[in-house]
Amino acid sequence: MNKFTDYKLQDFIIENLKAENIESPTEVQEKSLPFTLAGKDVIGKAKTGTGKTLSYLIPMVEKIDEDNRNVQMIVLSPSRELAMQILQEAKRLTKDTNIRCHSFVEGQDMNKQIKKVKEKPQLIVATPGRLIHLLGDKNIKIHNTKIVALDEVDQILEKGSKEKVYKIMKSTLKDRQILSFSATLSEEAKTVLEDIMENPTRLYLDHAKPVPQNIEHKYIVSKAPTKTNTLDELLKIIKPKKSLVFINKNENVERFVKSIRKMGYLVEGIQTRTKNQQRQTYISQFNRGKIKILVTTDLFTRGMDFEDVTHVFNMDLPLDSVDYLHRAGRTGRMDKDGLVINIVRDREKFVLYKMMKKLNIHVEAIHVIRNKVVSEKKVVKRR
Repeated sequence: MNKFTDYKLQDFIIENLKAENIESPTEVQEKSLPFTLAGKDVIGKAKTGTGKTLSYLIPMVEKIDEDNRNVQMIVLSPSRELAMQILQEAKRLTKDTNIRCHSFVEGQDMNKQIKKVKEKPQLIVATPGRLIHLLGDKNIKIHNTKIVALDEVDQILEKGSKEKVYKIMKSTLKDRQILSFSATLSEEAKTVLEDIMENPTRLYLDHAKPVPQNIEHKYIVSKAPTKTNTLDELLKIIKPKKSLVFINKNENVERFVKSIRKMGYLVEGIQTRTKNQQRQTYISQFNRGKIKILVTTDLFTRGMDFEDVTHVFNMDLPLDSVDYLHRAGRTGRMDKDGLVINIVRDREKFVLYKMMKKLNIHVEAIHVIRNKVVSEKKVVKRR
């Protein structure tokens, strides 16, 4: 099947996908939809950027009864940041319908969330802790739930939510469908999924390309007093339309933003202490182009769909290769070109080479010569 129209989905789903310039399923979606639409429990494993979110949202939205004002679909997310992104995707998919989608996550005002419950959403995206809290206070009922999806199950379990997951499952219909899509799958996750699922279909699609082929990967060795000086030099030459800048330490985000802002750039930063409303404002401003540079950490890479990002700058190399893929996957979306530039010290080159070898990604060295960014090959030729 090459088109979503081949799956006999409801017209509004096809139309809303087209509005996002999505007409053909990714490999993960193509492999999973026959099973998910047929009501089978599915364990899907594929790397970031392969379309896992729509793999479970499409069958969920397809099976919602618009006239039924009960919670019918639940997506469990490991973090509020990912939950908000999933919610945004769900709202795009249900645009111009009577389907209501809401999120229930830690960090948001409980009274406001109780008001959302009273609006009787049919699809909810929740972190396990907040959903358990709402269930415990009897503010929400989920016994009519048809499908439960777990996004990034490894991360959910890493946060000590195993018992919460079991409790949530016991509160739903006995014959509900369970879908799990994630980039990694630990032995603990396999055990839990096998325990709560009924003869699951396993789709391990590690071969699916995690990073679009139209993304280039480069690095520059910074000899400046600070890497910020090297970034400034690159920004002045390249003049990127929209850039994400990644650093590793949460506490350094604010300091880094101040340094870049002093250089005259439109920049903001998001970290764990940034209030949720402020985060959404920054993301909205970034997507609309009012902010040209957004500084953040790996906490905000998974599932976050920043629009039209042309460049990703890694000020710090991520701690593992999976995080590198998540960072890189924020650019080169919708078949557009993207560029990842790693700003490293000479001692960090070995770590970068090792990571790129593991990911089977070609990375090219660049230099700044006479106010131009030049690849190492061209530098060699000039010699």
